[in-house]
Amino acid sequence: MFHKIFNCVGKATVARMFCLGTKNQRSNKSTTTSKNKNNNKNKNKNRKEKVKKKKKVEKIRKISLKMTTYDMVFVNSSNKILEDSRQLEKLKKSFFVYSSKRYHYNQLISKCCFNKYSLTKGAQKIRDSENAGGTSIISEAMSFEVLKKMINAKLLSTETEIVYCPEGKITDYAILVSNCENTVTLGVSVTRAMKYRGIFQKEDAIRLLEKKLFGVICSSENSSYPKFAKQILHIWSTDERTSRILNNVYHNYISNEYKHNTIVIVSTAINSDWIFWEKMAGNEL
Repeated sequence: MFHKIFNCVGKATVARMFCLGTKNQRSNKSTTTSKNKNNNKNKNKNRKEKVKKKKKVEKIRKISLKMTTYDMVFVNSSNKILEDSRQLEKLKKSFFVYSSKRYHYNQLISKCCFNKYSLTKGAQKIRDSENAGGTSIISEAMSFEVLKKMINAKLLSTETEIVYCPEGKITDYAILVSNCENTVTLGVSVTRAMKYRGIFQKEDAIRLLEKKLFGVICSSENSSYPKFAKQILHIWSTDERTSRILNNVYHNYISNEYKHNTIVIVSTAINSDWIFWEKMAGNEL
């Protein structure tokens, strides 16, 4: 009787031990599979990071190659150097009256200081013309350089050549933009997103955009020659952080009454402090 009980108990313990062994094997298998999955994920991440790094290196290499021949490199929001004619034609279309795209972002990477630039005729005229006041000659001249490269803009009128009736808010210059179908006249107002003492914040962006967009609407209504199909508000930004704040504020805090049909271009000026501090124009680089 004792032997039978012992045998039963022994069998039960053996069976229990076997079950525990299989469970342990399963858990070991699951842990190994999860480890393998994690390893695969990490490998994929590393691969993606390597690809990203390669792309960045290639982009920097392209930019450095371009900078050996040009004073500035113009890079669009998708980090592409604008040189393809089809790319430029697409961009140009967005500036016409029938377009719904009203916000653009780009970067200006400078090779030299302003005094060493080989400016286009339009930019030279803006630089040498009388200004209605303020210290914004360089930012306006460089604004035209960017628009010339972006959309092949032609200068129509400088700040003092635009006629208003009645007088009030004014536009910095007027341009002509053409494509295969037609030509439009656009006004351009230039401003700089910066803070003299302190860090540029969301409140500063709201104040700047509302003030400048309202001024654009007023000057469009008052201009008698030339008449603008629409206007461009060109904002120079000191860095990427400021550009991100402007982007966020424009899309989330500015009402459509202010936006109207104005095109907003935000240009991050890299290696170009002289756009914001004009006394540095001949001293950098």
